[in-house]
Amino acid sequence: MVRLKQNSRGGMLIDLLVVLGIVILLSTLALPYIKKYQPNLKLHGTARNLASDVRYAQQLAVTQQKVHVVYFDSANKRYLIQRLDETATTTLKTVNFDADISYQQVTGLSNNYVYYNFYGGVSQAGQVILKNINNLTSTINIKASGYVELP
Repeated sequence: MVRLKQNSRGGMLIDLLVVLGIVILLSTLALPYIKKYQPNLKLHGTARNLASDVRYAQQLAVTQQKVHVVYFDSANKRYLIQRLDETATTTLKTVNFDADISYQQVTGLSNNYVYYNFYGGVSQAGQVILKNINNLTSTINIKASGYVELP
């Protein structure tokens, strides 16, 4: 059985300061690694959100029986989900990228648009490649059937 000394004044305070010092030291050592990895986390999060929003546009096209498009605006580092009606185009959602994320390449798509028809298929298959400030890339593949793949 371990007994605490009753005469050790300040012992608990010293233990607390030692533990606090160790926590501060470990935090200081880990901070550069966390900052280095953060842009990669932003890239993967942005790619997941983009793939999810492209799937959402497909779902809207099927449920509303209207053509929906996703426009990849590389000049402004954003994308838009739009509904095409006979008379007007309605923007349903606009997503701006973080400053660290940009388009590396958009291929196979007509003028950077993905057109979803009433059945959830697309007019052209394509690929969207995002990159971050560390030049790490993430690719979103859009198949002719409308299937969105994030490898």
